[in-house]
Amino acid sequence: MPLRRRDLLLSSAVLPLAAAQGAPRRLRIPHVSPKAELQSSYAAVLLEQALAAAGTPVTLEPTPELIPQNRALQELGRHRRLDVLWTMTSVEREQQAQPIRVPLFKGLYGWRLLLATPEVATRMREVQTLNELQQFSMVQGLEWPDTGILQANGLKVVVSPSYDAMFKQLRLGRADAFPRSVEEIWWELDRYGQGLTVVPHLCLHYPAAIYYFVAYEEPELAAAIELGLKRLRASGAFDSLFMKYHGDDLGRAGLGSRRIIGLRNPLLPSSTPLDKPELWYRP
Repeated sequence: MPLRRRDLLLSSAVLPLAAAQGAPRRLRIPHVSPKAELQSSYAAVLLEQALAAAGTPVTLEPTPELIPQNRALQELGRHRRLDVLWTMTSVEREQQAQPIRVPLFKGLYGWRLLLATPEVATRMREVQTLNELQQFSMVQGLEWPDTGILQANGLKVVVSPSYDAMFKQLRLGRADAFPRSVEEIWWELDRYGQGLTVVPHLCLHYPAAIYYFVAYEEPELAAAIELGLKRLRASGAFDSLFMKYHGDDLGRAGLGSRRIIGLRNPLLPSSTPLDKPELWYRP
């Protein structure tokens, strides 16, 4: 569909929602990560800016407690607890809720560095291929899409139901490494990484997109978010905000100088816009 026509259709879809807004609309969002203050996090700020750009100002109301990603998807909808969430997409998740197919983190969650003890990190320095990497075990969360991605590539995965326990499992030798996104790993190393280090010279990469999701019963909200993101991209505000929040992490990661082991992502829906390089980060 031509871009101009697409923009007009999105604007038309948003009109009923915008017209109904006297005061800013309250949007309920989940507390899905311990990182940073939720309302000042990148995805929350981007959501506010996108909806403002679409003419639909909002105030965000996070849940007081952490909510697992799969449970958050079940809570979407007018008669449930949440209006919008952001999480990694998969075929299953796109069946549960409406994705807005703009990768918010430009694929950063598919660029993975490895946390490990210094002893394991020394052994992993020599890893050159996926076959060699398969000799090591990886710890991951029980409900995380990444768990299935790593397993589909022949990697041994130790599954944990507890986020905090994953770091302990590395220190206890129950798993060798913990693949974490560039956006997460430095913060986690500072707060949970006692006795751990980032494996040098090595990086995993698979295509992965984190989208905003809304209930399928909320097409006007979905259209407003999509329209706002398109306007932010066109103005350069999207990329400016991305670098403000992630530029330091990317500089510290030095992805361009690392050995990259590519993995396939069988959970990725065919509608993922991999054909639009402007939407993705490349080192």
